[in-house]
Amino acid sequence: MPKNKVVPIEEALSHIESGMSIAVGGFIGQGDPLTIIDHLKTMDVKDLTLYANDAGYRERGILELARQGKVRKIVASHVGTTPWVGTAMMEGRLEVEPVPQGTLAEMMRCGGAGLGGFLTPTGVGTVAEKGKETVELNGRTYILVPSLHCDVAIVRAHQGDTWGNLTYRGTSRNFNVPAATCADYVIAEVENLCCLGELDPNHVHTSGIFVDAVVRANIDYCVLREEAINDV
Repeated sequence: MPKNKVVPIEEALSHIESGMSIAVGGFIGQGDPLTIIDHLKTMDVKDLTLYANDAGYRERGILELARQGKVRKIVASHVGTTPWVGTAMMEGRLEVEPVPQGTLAEMMRCGGAGLGGFLTPTGVGTVAEKGKETVELNGRTYILVPSLHCDVAIVRAHQGDTWGNLTYRGTSRNFNVPAATCADYVIAEVENLCCLGELDPNHVHTSGIFVDAVVRANIDYCVLREEAINDV
């Protein structure tokens, strides 16, 4: 029988320790794993390196962890929607490494696919090339970008079943899809929890084979099929 991966959030997040690297799904507030982030704020962890499209939106998102001093470095494509992060970066209180958006997504995808890296022309001749190896191919210069593999990934889905199959809603698919593949331990918070077999296989965006733990998103409109779930 397939394993029931639904666990208390305390158990799921016990796998996160100081100094770890974490891939984070979401895109400027859309699909951000805010329930997990809220719980991380209560934990005694520090020196985290976070890989995400952005640092959150206004006062919500991974910037909340940075403000608490839990984050050593953020690798992101955009931090303009979180003024605190920009200020902390300029003042030297927080390390921020900018990465082109498509490059970051491909770093995650390659990590999930087991590839060592990829070639991209994006960033050639800019600061994105600094410190990177370049390759000449067919008369064009490419940057050799290593793939990304993190200790943990945290994502948020609109629907998920007890085995970890996930469906994202609309544009919340974004960075959640590649982030869910590129880590040793993947934690998914879900808004609507289903029994195994209830999700249409054609609508599954992340296979449960990638997911290690499922936790319940802290929102009022969750559908939490208590009796059915507990019987699995």
